[in-house]
Amino acid sequence: MKRKRLTYSRPDKLNDFYTVAYEIDMLRFAAGRLLESDWKNERDAWVYLEAFLLHYRNLIEFLGKDVPSKTDLHVMTIWEKAGVAAPDGIEETHKHGKRLWARYEPKDADGGCRISQYLHHCTTKRTDSKEWQINEMNEQIEPLLKAIDRHLRPEMKPLLKPVFPAEFPRNFAASTTVATHTAVLPVLIDGVDYLPVGKPKKGFDEK
Repeated sequence: MKRKRLTYSRPDKLNDFYTVAYEIDMLRFAAGRLLESDWKNERDAWVYLEAFLLHYRNLIEFLGKDVPSKTDLHVMTIWEKAGVAAPDGIEETHKHGKRLWARYEPKDADGGCRISQYLHHCTTKRTDSKEWQINEMNEQIEPLLKAIDRHLRPEMKPLLKPVFPAEFPRNFAASTTVATHTAVLPVLIDGVDYLPVGKPKKGFDEK
């Protein structure tokens, strides 16, 4: 009996707009999954956390990097390459994007602790404890994504349905944390109440 080959591929990107829209959709999808917290295995949470961080990092580079390389897509240049007018207020979007880039991808001289340091190859940095304020990160980037997303989609033929932004409950907004330790173990934190991911406590989301 022949063994089946397991082969997957991501959706084709017909142009650069599709690439950015894919990043936006996958970030929102991962955020939505982190909100659910009813995974069959706690390692599911690790997958969604790492996916969220990966796409977040890609998007803040697109939005906020000062000097992109020749092949990088960038919020200030993608429109001209596509032959369409840049959205109004794109400079303001880039300005706020630079703040996120500086905050989450700081140089070593500015403290380090970059997202990329927790996602790339195995290094001693991976043993440093790090808490990711997912709700705060989401709230910071969503206004920038909305500012460009509505200008990307009209130029695209729909291949997949767009993913709507994740909506974090208000009582989670100030304190919900997905923490990553050596093994990237996530826990949800509400105030001082620590709860293992995947085993929601009755009434956890109620005040």
